[in-house]
Amino acid sequence: MLDIDKVIELGNTEKYLVLDKIEDNGIEYYYIAKVNSAETDIENNFKLVTAEETNDGKVLTEVTGENKLKEILPKFNNVI
Repeated sequence: MLDIDKVIELGNTEKYLVLDKIEDNGIEYYYIAKVNSAETDIENNFKLVTAEETNDGKVLTEVTGENKLKEILPKFNNVI
């Protein structure tokens, strides 16, 4: 489950803190920040990802492309 203020681990073993979540046109978007190895602070590495439910759980896909990022990022309220 992807909850705000929870640390998630990606398939590449990197850990990210979920900063915010929105839903737009039926798509869940999450703004996440990479955490340091001790999980005590965030690094300067942020991603915007979508979440899709599958039989194996949620699959995250990074949002790329300048136009898409410019469209979605302003919709987040709690972004640092």
